[in-house]
Amino acid sequence: MKSVIRSLFIALSILWCVASTHAAERERKPIVLQRASTLQSFEENGIRRQELVGNVWMTRDSLDVTCHKATYYPDSGLVLFHGNVEFRDPNRTLLADDVTYDENTGEIIATNGVKVIEDTIQVTSRRARYDEGLKQGHLFDDVKIKEMTRNLLLKGQYGFIDHERKYGRVTGDPVLTERDSTLKEIAEVKGDTVEYFGDERRVQVSGNVVATREGLVAMGKRLDYFAKDRNAVLIGEPEALKEQDEMRGDTMRLFFEGEKLSRVEVIGHAVATSPADSGFTEPRNRMEGKRMTMWITDSKLTSALIEGTATATYFVREKGKPQGLNTTSGDRLRVYFDKSKISRIRVEGGTEGVYTPERLVAKKN
Repeated sequence: MKSVIRSLFIALSILWCVASTHAAERERKPIVLQRASTLQSFEENGIRRQELVGNVWMTRDSLDVTCHKATYYPDSGLVLFHGNVEFRDPNRTLLADDVTYDENTGEIIATNGVKVIEDTIQVTSRRARYDEGLKQGHLFDDVKIKEMTRNLLLKGQYGFIDHERKYGRVTGDPVLTERDSTLKEIAEVKGDTVEYFGDERRVQVSGNVVATREGLVAMGKRLDYFAKDRNAVLIGEPEALKEQDEMRGDTMRLFFEGEKLSRVEVIGHAVATSPADSGFTEPRNRMEGKRMTMWITDSKLTSALIEGTATATYFVREKGKPQGLNTTSGDRLRVYFDKSKISRIRVEGGTEGVYTPERLVAKKN
């Protein structure tokens, strides 16, 4: 009795597998030729092929394909498209000079002049491999992913794009650039990997980050740029240089108003230094604390707020001549600048100040 039940179970399993296979085949509709100027059929060494030339139009489900020439191998299910190839579905369009399409898997391999367009995203490369439905693609050689609403461009040698998730990634000497409304380049970021998260309107650059904007060069291990909120977060021993001014800390946040940098926040072990005298790297004024906020107008530092064991050490100059060294500390320091030089300091809580005359400065240092 058990052997009979086992045999019946095996037979039902086989029937189910066969039925599932036929159902899958029924779901996958064949390629349909809608139009071609000429059609010829050949068979060589047992391999059948059909060649279509001139104004070729083929469809499959919601996919439309047009080109100048197509070669179809019905036994393997491969179709080779050549010349002004366009793959169109309701969501996006792929353009290329040459495309190989696998009827069985739906895989698309495009070469030469590859371009994929969808809403505000435009992707270009020399080669691309896309899955069925143009949902995900691997990109090779001279890769560019452009987000047109923010004029963001990701460039590199290798890329990946997920159109459903609105996600893009570029590696191989990747560069992120941003342009203003006049298409003038205003920012450039380099790193090991550049990623774009469209739903969040966020760009993440990781590994050996170097960001340049308005003469400010910022470096770190990872940069997250939030296009909607107009701010960026830099972590991993971040450091920023602007001319001869230097800033560093544990975390650095940069805020923008329009296209201009308006504020920099340094959180954790915040330190900022600048030359006491123009044209000389030493000696250097120094501000430090647990947190530091700097306000910038027209690319010039106008004021700073230092919090948590705040200290400002700066060299006093009068008519360009050294007068001494001032060290001011407190719970909070508000520092004001005139022509990028400290002009006034207001201390809040735990005030302490030390003045060292110039004749003692050299001995102290």
